[in-house]
Amino acid sequence: MNRKSIKDGARSGVAALWPFRGRSGRPQRPDEPARSGAIRPVRSLAAIPAAAAVLVALTAAAGGASASAATVHTGPRAAHAAPGQLAAGRGGGRQRAAAVTGVSWHTLGLLSGWQSSQGTYNSGDPSWAVKGGVVYLSGSLHQPSAGFSEFAVLPAAARPAHSLVLPVYTVGGTTDGLYIEPTGQMFIFASGGAQAYTSLAGVSFPAATTAVHALSLLNGWQTSQSAYSNGDPGYRVAGGVVYLSGSLDQPSGTNEEFAVLPAAARPARTLYLTVYTDAGTGVLKISPNGVMLAYQGNAQAFTSLAGVSFPAATTAVHTLSLLNGWQTSQSAYGTGNPAYTVTGGVVYLSGSMHQPAGTNEEFAVLPPAARPTHNLWIKTYTYNGAVGALEITPSGVMDAFNSSGNAAQGYTSLAAISYPLGS
Repeated sequence: MNRKSIKDGARSGVAALWPFRGRSGRPQRPDEPARSGAIRPVRSLAAIPAAAAVLVALTAAAGGASASAATVHTGPRAAHAAPGQLAAGRGGGRQRAAAVTGVSWHTLGLLSGWQSSQGTYNSGDPSWAVKGGVVYLSGSLHQPSAGFSEFAVLPAAARPAHSLVLPVYTVGGTTDGLYIEPTGQMFIFASGGAQAYTSLAGVSFPAATTAVHALSLLNGWQTSQSAYSNGDPGYRVAGGVVYLSGSLDQPSGTNEEFAVLPAAARPARTLYLTVYTDAGTGVLKISPNGVMLAYQGNAQAFTSLAGVSFPAATTAVHTLSLLNGWQTSQSAYGTGNPAYTVTGGVVYLSGSMHQPAGTNEEFAVLPPAARPTHNLWIKTYTYNGAVGALEITPSGVMDAFNSSGNAAQGYTSLAAISYPLGS
């Protein structure tokens, strides 16, 4: 079976799409222009349990673990299909201490019946690494039989200071929640899709010992730390890369702007990112002037900044050569040309694109110096805020797609996607 079947076998699945209606008097976004015929109807997710109910259940199951603002996606998911099926054991597990990357990978010990998907899909054993005060995750896993959602415990050196909740890629381009406690306990809010296949590729966050700077919140937005122990909204700049953290909510008001980043922590172009919110996923927009907006997916009730990182404006990038009719969306949205940079052994992608005509999902090929060791599947922001996905192979081939419809062709953002070279 070819490498695309993890996507193609699940296109009829439920898409993680929450409809958004634009408001007047606000800068144009990729989710607002009229695109006649561009987006096929997509079924929204079934009603999602309130965050509070899930927190109680998770805390009880984890024996008193700290509460989080996570919600669980309910309803059926498409069956898992092999993404480039390989003979069991081929590709050989986790690369360790690769000199080319400067990142030492350590395999996670899996719990609750969770198993590595490396032998089947060459997407890596679930692993962790710490470099420069930043924790990186990689690999993939599945749970053949229903069981507890805790899948591993991170060692002390790789634990966050606060509870984290962020979206990760699951089977067929869908998404579910990854939850990490300061105790190192790691959970997947496992619907059928997550149990069939979950990717940890592209996940990173500051370690507990890493200092961050608090963001000054605006327009009635406030920290959610006291309610969910996710930390106050903050940022850190290291090695030309900006890292966000914490969570927030807006008890009243409608202004989506919640903070302004200082000059040293601003991107060169406008960023559109998928983040975890009270209704599963929502949108984070960051402008070159530092203005930060949170919207869609009930962002006012809860928005997590965990796992968000991007190159600062002063970091040089290399433009990707686009293929198969894919075009940059820079002129329409100011989001930058599709590009990459490698710093400190970590690859960072940026920019945005669309495909006015055609169906070939391959949009570029990375040069050897920026290619991963395994197949990576990472969630992305696409047109109308739908959650899409990016596939990157060890040969550098890059595909953009989404679980249903063609939102990825309408607009795909590469902002805030990163991975160590040995991933």
